[in-house]
Amino acid sequence: MLKIVIYPNPILDKIAQKVAFPLDNKTQELVRQMHKRVEGIGVGLAAPQVNESLQLCIIRLDKDMAQKKDRDLDFVMINPRITFYSELESQMVEGCLSFPKQYYQIDRPANIIVEYETIINYLDFVGEKKAKPVIKKKKLKAGGWLARVIQHEVDHLAGKLFINKGGKKIEEDKIDGSQIID
Repeated sequence: MLKIVIYPNPILDKIAQKVAFPLDNKTQELVRQMHKRVEGIGVGLAAPQVNESLQLCIIRLDKDMAQKKDRDLDFVMINPRITFYSELESQMVEGCLSFPKQYYQIDRPANIIVEYETIINYLDFVGEKKAKPVIKKKKLKAGGWLARVIQHEVDHLAGKLFINKGGKKIEEDKIDGSQIID
């Protein structure tokens, strides 16, 4: 199983490299392993968090976390770029697998638009070793919790850390664990 990198590992401060297409076997296996690794422990995982400097992240929201209009709950984002940030902001508590037991109240744009490549047969691909990835460009409008998770993971790919966002530190016993990113 992939090991989660803990801060201050320097890979977390670096801008990750773009993923090349077609996906090589190593990258395909990384996607599968990241999908398994984040299950039950978080809602997102960026490749630098497993010591791979690649522009790749997994988003795994459960239906209780997402808004009813969100269709994309379990997917991979490859080379994501956020092209729009709303002026309206929201404040939520964030945590991170790479920063155990650290939580901050962070302000972020409430709505975004993100462009990325994805594996459109993702669930089949991660579930079946013989499945080949089918790549497609996507543009996603996201709000609420999904927008926040995407921003957190895309920040990881840019070497930006949530602890540097200027948020207020929250003690672990004062938070609701269902509202934690990563």
